[in-house]
Amino acid sequence: MWAPSWQRVQEAEARLGFPLPADLRESLRCHDGDTSLLGVLSCRRLYSVSEIIEVREMRMEMWEPDDPDQAQTPGWGMKWVPISGGDGDDHFIDAGEGMWRNHLGDAVPDDQGCFLGWPSLGSWLHEVAEAMEHHGQSAWFGAVTAPKVDSRGDIHWWN
Repeated sequence: MWAPSWQRVQEAEARLGFPLPADLRESLRCHDGDTSLLGVLSCRRLYSVSEIIEVREMRMEMWEPDDPDQAQTPGWGMKWVPISGGDGDDHFIDAGEGMWRNHLGDAVPDDQGCFLGWPSLGSWLHEVAEAMEHHGQSAWFGAVTAPKVDSRGDIHWWN
């Protein structure tokens, strides 16, 4: 999919009320989401700029900042930015301040969000690229499981 203009990214940031993490801004220079059914990466389908806004606004409508359970085990954070997903299961980047800044996480419906151990989108994308490069090597033991490529050249991250 085509890359969004910087103006669209800046408009999205104005609507969010804070800047997007730098790695996400750079990623959006290359694409505006992923139109495949399951996504070409192992994170489900990448969101476009408009989907990032739409999913975040939907999540924020459900978020209850005065709920003590939300403070202890949040299902969604104030500055979490959805980057990929589907059916309410969203990967996000924390754009807030603090120790989880820029870290990737996963938020599933009706449960608390959790961080996945990736300190940035760039570090995760690097590991995905490594996994793709080693897809045919059965001895590959990377941080991201290597995908399978079928006879048509389609990438499958799940068996």
